[in-house]
Amino acid sequence: MDEYGGSIENRTKFLFEVIDAIKEVMPENRIGLRLNPSLNGIFGMEADEETIPTFDYIVEKLNQYDLAYLHLSEPFNDVSKVPYLVTEIAKHYRPMYKGTLVINAGFDQEKGNKFILEGLADAVAYGKPFISNPDLPKRFELGADLAPFDQDTFYTPGEKGFTDYPSLAEVNAG
Repeated sequence: MDEYGGSIENRTKFLFEVIDAIKEVMPENRIGLRLNPSLNGIFGMEADEETIPTFDYIVEKLNQYDLAYLHLSEPFNDVSKVPYLVTEIAKHYRPMYKGTLVINAGFDQEKGNKFILEGLADAVAYGKPFISNPDLPKRFELGADLAPFDQDTFYTPGEKGFTDYPSLAEVNAG
């Protein structure tokens, strides 16, 4: 076994070496990190009993850094029947992480506001709703309807998809 295998400390060593290397060329407070602790059964990822203890170690150790933010994803799929995974990521990691915490995965405006008000996150990242609503903050402000996204056009070449969703002003003008 090499220096990157075996213990949690060794298995996470590469991540912290990368962060330390980036710090040499840019201010630490300009570095953001995104993690998905309960990713399981998607993209070929399979969690095990050591997954959450490993992420717990990472998140605790990240308190030693002055990162711009830590971005965590709530589970993308139902992991409630996987006894060793966390089903509520923000609730689990907010007490552990002292820096700026961003959360995402399946949020609408109401749920995002609730997480902020309850102190579970400092910010919410809206992925899919932002793709189909280039003016999402304005729509939230006005209580306007959201345009549905077309997941079939995600990560595909061509003009259809990421850049052809109309703004609210364009919808109202048309």
